Amino acid sequence: MDFDDRGMVICGFVTLHVPCRYSYLRIIRQSVMDLCARAGLSEFKAAQMEMAVDEACANVIEHSYGGETDSENEPKHPGLRVNLMQTADRLIVELLDHGRGFDFEQRDAIDPDEYMQSKNQRGLGLYIIKSFVDDATYERNTSAGNCLRLTKLIH
Repeated sequence: MDFDDRGMVICGFVTLHVPCRYSYLRIIRQSVMDLCARAGLSEFKAAQMEMAVDEACANVIEHSYGGETDSENEPKHPGLRVNLMQTADRLIVELLDHGRGFDFEQRDAIDPDEYMQSKNQRGLGLYIIKSFVDDATYERNTSAGNCLRLTKLIH
């Protein structure tokens, strides 16, 4: 029996190591959807988790590393590690990177109505992430790198 760092029993655990290229996001999304299906999440909740993880990964590529690698054979940064975990009552996805961190809690909250009226086409990423999961935490510069942990309750 395996336990996570909070003492929860882990029912399933998968780790992906992928280059920071947008073309690899499909693999991550499919892995998230497979985990959601295995856990019995509704299609709606699974789609929310998939979108939150996809947005978070895209943000790592764009903001943490400043863009994707130049070539799959010559990565300019160490890539992205994705831990997918299932416990009895939740799914947890951890995204770990070694790029530039940021202050997750100090980002301004977005009012969706004001945003729609502004006709801005960017800037909804953190709003999507925080709205589509039950809990989102971020640690900057840990021994494993920056860590965004997204949690979705199963029931």
